Amino acid sequence: MPDGIRKYFMHVYNYFFYIAYASYLPFLSYWFAEDGLSAQQIGFIFSIGPLVGFLMQPVWGMLIDYYGIAKYVLIGSMGITPWVMLMYQFADHNFALYVAISILLAVFASATLPVVDAITVRHAKKNALGYGAIRVVGSLSFGLSVTFFGILYDKYGLSLLFPAYIGTMLVMCLLSFFLDTNQREEAEKHNLAIRRSGMFKEMLPLLKERSFLLFLIPVFVAAIGPQLNNAFYSVYISHFGGEASGKIGILYTISSVAEIPVFLLSGYIISKLGYVRTLTLVSLAGALRWYVLSIEPPFEILMLNQILSGVTYALFLATGINYAYDNSPAHTKTTAHSLFIVVYTNIAGIVASNIGGFVIEAGGYRLLFGGAAALSVLGAVGFAMLGRLRTEKLHNSTV
Repeated sequence: MPDGIRKYFMHVYNYFFYIAYASYLPFLSYWFAEDGLSAQQIGFIFSIGPLVGFLMQPVWGMLIDYYGIAKYVLIGSMGITPWVMLMYQFADHNFALYVAISILLAVFASATLPVVDAITVRHAKKNALGYGAIRVVGSLSFGLSVTFFGILYDKYGLSLLFPAYIGTMLVMCLLSFFLDTNQREEAEKHNLAIRRSGMFKEMLPLLKERSFLLFLIPVFVAAIGPQLNNAFYSVYISHFGGEASGKIGILYTISSVAEIPVFLLSGYIISKLGYVRTLTLVSLAGALRWYVLSIEPPFEILMLNQILSGVTYALFLATGINYAYDNSPAHTKTTAHSLFIVVYTNIAGIVASNIGGFVIEAGGYRLLFGGAAALSVLGAVGFAMLGRLRTEKLHNSTV
């Protein structure tokens, strides 16, 4: 592959990857609701992915660090997941079968997004590019396609999301063959040290590092809101009535478009504010977003609120990923990134999905998103305390 094409290949890769995500991710919980599942059942199913991912994502990350097989992991996972998801259509309202399918799906799906992000970060730093400048292409493609998919599903039926996902992931499998990860050479440099200590011990230095552990705690607290949103937002929108798929598509398009300037400017923002201050302010902005959802406003306000959604999601993700990358040893970059994703997506997702269904049944969406707002404020407090700890550590080291 020519150097010019290789340098910008991850832009193309992210573009099509997020089209694949747009084909199903915003609509799946709505499909479950239309298929007759209760809020508690939907929450339980959505908690399976994070639970399995909690176990599998660090394993995928360490295997990639150890063997340098990121390309082959992606090809395998992307080739299998859409066909496993198709099995939902044949579950015939058997909840136990839904659960079994979800477990199998999560094993393979847990290897996609964290690995794509890790490869993107590595590629960006190697080619003097910004992670945000690459990731913004994914936001653009997601935003351009999700409204199209919503209109398509309103017209031809929501079950069309399954063949749409199969087709888009087939494209991703083909593109994955052209990935130039260059990880095998790096893995070989560190294999001796890893063999001496064992792969799983690669995680221990990260967890023993106090500042990294104290970073993960407020990440978990602040992530409850986004994970509640992932599990129940489509169902939340559907209870307003009308053509729900189209509304869902429009709302996700707005948030995706709002992400674009944030990803482009994320490097500049982080350099000016620093990691900790950025995460603190983003958590406070997230609290405002959840409060707006808790009052169940009209659709016009929901559209405006999606701008805040895009801004907070993009800046939190870009800051968290780069913090994990820059605060971990050279041979545990993928492991550190996977730990961040595990906490942000998996552990928070397990708690949010399981509790969320019960909260909706007990107090509705007002209680659900009001609680998320309070937790976001607590997350901001945690990041502020981390900032004070880092400042004191720096001061003590210079005295």
